[in-house]
Amino acid sequence: MSDYKIEDYTFAGLLARKSTMTSLAYLIGLADSPVHKIADPDVAGPILSWLYDVEEQCRDAGRILERQEMFFGRFFSGGYLPQTPVMLTDRWSPISSVLGQGLEPITLKRSSRGNATGIWAPIEINGAPEIQTSKTPEQLFWAIFAKVCERAIGRGMFVSLIAKPGWAYDSPGILPKWSAAETSAADRVIWRRTPEN
Repeated sequence: MSDYKIEDYTFAGLLARKSTMTSLAYLIGLADSPVHKIADPDVAGPILSWLYDVEEQCRDAGRILERQEMFFGRFFSGGYLPQTPVMLTDRWSPISSVLGQGLEPITLKRSSRGNATGIWAPIEINGAPEIQTSKTPEQLFWAIFAKVCERAIGRGMFVSLIAKPGWAYDSPGILPKWSAAETSAADRVIWRRTPEN
């Protein structure tokens, strides 16, 4: 039996109050410890907001890595590696989906402001869709989650997942165009926010 109620981590469950918001932002990363500070909602929330804005300003991998290291240093000394840009969904939460699949986190916390953040031990996920052919936000999430779990196993790390309602799914902003090589140099498995862009 899980210590966590799935309904607390659905999109509706994460909304801090009645709202017209329909989108949720999330970030999948790697953490070097199951007790990393990225598992604190008061740390994860500002990182999610900051990274969303900065991603649109960085024209190359070197610049985003440099800027994230400086900003993250305000909260912790290292050991956290984003694997995606800030991703967007429409009225759906990846955390409730992971919990619904019976994947119990090592830690999972939420704040009164709707931030939720957790750390999972990586597992092998068979039958996940491919990133390139994913048609829905849910398919894309599971494709990415499987790839990040694979990386976490290979690097001896843990999987971090941050989510927060907000932003606008229909207006995901404009990420600079990066090649596959630039995406890899930034240590990301994908460089787009939704299946459509």
